[in-house]
Amino acid sequence: MKKFLAAFLLIFIVNLGCKKMDVGGGGLCACSILPQPILSLLIKNSANADLLNSATTRYFDKSKIQFYYKDANNVIKQLNFGINQPFTYTNDLKVTDYQLVSYEIGTLAKSIDTFYLKLGDGIVYEVKLKVNNTIIEKLMINNVELSKEFPAINISPINSIYTFKI
Repeated sequence: MKKFLAAFLLIFIVNLGCKKMDVGGGGLCACSILPQPILSLLIKNSANADLLNSATTRYFDKSKIQFYYKDANNVIKQLNFGINQPFTYTNDLKVTDYQLVSYEIGTLAKSIDTFYLKLGDGIVYEVKLKVNNTIIEKLMINNVELSKEFPAINISPINSIYTFKI
């Protein structure tokens, strides 16, 4: 009985000391999860219309988007990505456009130089990024540096939202 109580107490203490979090990286608890760099990409046309929004003429449906890299043998490996809806972070900070979001590209960018983004049946764009710990500091598409949507905000993942105009 003493062993049972000791084991129960140990499990109880460990459970209290380690709060569970869902940050897209897996793992058992916050103690074992390091924040991962997350890329959020707003895709807009020259008129500043959100091309990930189905209400926009000639928008890009997720099923028609390819996001990938090539391994050492030049084999295409698909990246997991999603399309996030507009959201409100605080009363003063709102993201009003849909975002193409990848939770794995930031980690992969530490060992892979170039990624590729194909929108619809169109052009394949070359994507390069510079990652510093949990922040994507620089994003380039076809050798053009993109601007951050919220350059003055230093809150992850808000500081990794970039705008790509096509």
